[in-house]
Amino acid sequence: MNLSYKDVQFIIESLDYKIKSYQELLEVIEDEDKISDMSNDCYFLENLRQDLVHCLSEESLPQVKL
Repeated sequence: MNLSYKDVQFIIESLDYKIKSYQELLEVIEDEDKISDMSNDCYFLENLRQDLVHCLSEESLPQVKL
């Protein structure tokens, strides 16, 4: 599957929303294990977002194999 520019933009916007949600939850969660898991997930999402933004700037849209 080839992703379009608009597809990637939509994914980036979705990632922004999810990252923000995680960051807000991290401020109120007290369980150390949950904090660790969510922090790791947030870090992964931030890196994924960064990679997608880079793809857009390089005009090299990702291809996905299903």
